[in-house]
Amino acid sequence: HLSLRRQRQMCIRDRPEITRPSRLIVDESLASSAINPKPGHSEIRGYWKTWLVISTFCVIWFAGTMLAIVVLFIGLDLFGISQSFSMHLSISLAYLVGIPLILLFMYSDKQLPDLLSKFTIESGKQAMTLMLAIPVIISIVDFILVIGYGLVYEFAFGIPEVNTEIGVDWGSGPVALGLVITSTVIIAPIAEELMFRGYLLDSIRKMHGDWIAIVISSLIFGLIHIEPYTVGMAMIGGLIYGYVRIRTGSLWPSIIGHMIWNGIALVVTYL
Repeated sequence: HLSLRRQRQMCIRDRPEITRPSRLIVDESLASSAINPKPGHSEIRGYWKTWLVISTFCVIWFAGTMLAIVVLFIGLDLFGISQSFSMHLSISLAYLVGIPLILLFMYSDKQLPDLLSKFTIESGKQAMTLMLAIPVIISIVDFILVIGYGLVYEFAFGIPEVNTEIGVDWGSGPVALGLVITSTVIIAPIAEELMFRGYLLDSIRKMHGDWIAIVISSLIFGLIHIEPYTVGMAMIGGLIYGYVRIRTGSLWPSIIGHMIWNGIALVVTYL
């Protein structure tokens, strides 16, 4: 009897030590589920609604810009203005119309109050970094990656066919040249960076984090360029610009880097 009593006492004494770890595991699992809850139906439904809004805004922006270009081109052509001049003037005006539309998207997503901070420059050193050093570096990186992409594309699909006819060359008048440079090098980068590294990147980032936002926004940015070879080049640029936008918190590097790239492409490829 004495030995049985001792065994029972030992079992009772040792029981807390046996159950304590299991209780700790349960407590940790409960804490983990509280910190990282699985998305419920309402949260999933919210994701779908948000993506529907984002997709709708992208379609409205792209379709609206294309429609504005067509309408403006037809109107200018009816006034007897040359087709090349009409096309580039239409593109410039359409992008200018598109910028307020982007600001409206930002307002609907409550991004507008933070927009000013993406353009804030606090010192001369920061200005040199954001508006010169980083844009030059990302342009060099973009150029190297595009060379590699071009070699892979040519090996896989042959020499790419890219339409380089824009109706303007170095022999065109200063007004036509100035308009092409303004629309391609200044207005288009500002509008596209506001849309893709401003509104779209931040909208996706709220739901899915940095890298998914960078990849998806760059994919959509590439697709709007339509031509297969150019789609890939634009996606590479979009990945670089998106990464730099998140790391710096500023839109200046991506806008100026985009301007540099478009300027070089305009001179080397089109003019």
